Amino acid sequence: MSFVSEHEHEEGAGWLTGAESVGMLMALLDAGALDRRRYTIVNRLRRLHDSEDFASLPEDLRERIQELIDD
Repeated sequence: MSFVSEHEHEEGAGWLTGAESVGMLMALLDAGALDRRRYTIVNRLRRLHDSEDFASLPEDLRERIQELIDD
């Protein structure tokens, strides 16, 4: 699974890849380490939520993503 914007895809940079990366991102958000980028991250998580890849994530991660995008 790869989740990147068109701009990032053109640059060849992977932004989110797999459940482990999404989990790490969630941990960093929870720790407050990414407060300045929170809006961008939550928007990308919304796109992930709306994608076919969302169903392949573990249930606890899907629930946490849902909580974040509902805020």
